Amino acid sequence: MRVSKDTSRLLIILRQDAARLADRIITREKEYLHILSMKRTREHFNAVFRSNFKTITVQQLMLLSEELIINLEDFYNTIDDMHWYLVHTEDMPATIEDRVHAMVRDVKNKYDQLNLYLNAELETHEESDVA
Repeated sequence: MRVSKDTSRLLIILRQDAARLADRIITREKEYLHILSMKRTREHFNAVFRSNFKTITVQQLMLLSEELIINLEDFYNTIDDMHWYLVHTEDMPATIEDRVHAMVRDVKNKYDQLNLYLNAELETHEESDVA
């Protein structure tokens, strides 16, 4: 029963973290690109890409299904690649905007898929707690 409660809590933390992160990346796209273009600063990206996922331990991840772990890695690696690009690119603003727009679409797709796995696994753990 204790492992199931811990797993449920971990799933909720991951679901909330992914939701906040995806929301910032998707809904604030124009804003953070505008700041980059107008002010030529990249400092704001630390706030945009802030996540609790990096603090999750291997032991905690071992409580999750293989499919969910794969989807978590895929989602967070996509975001990490986007963050790296934005912090290190020397591309012109129009090129950045085009690439980021495509990356945001990819983040949204990966988030939607991850959310399906998170919710399914959370429902499974909630059902086992009731039984």
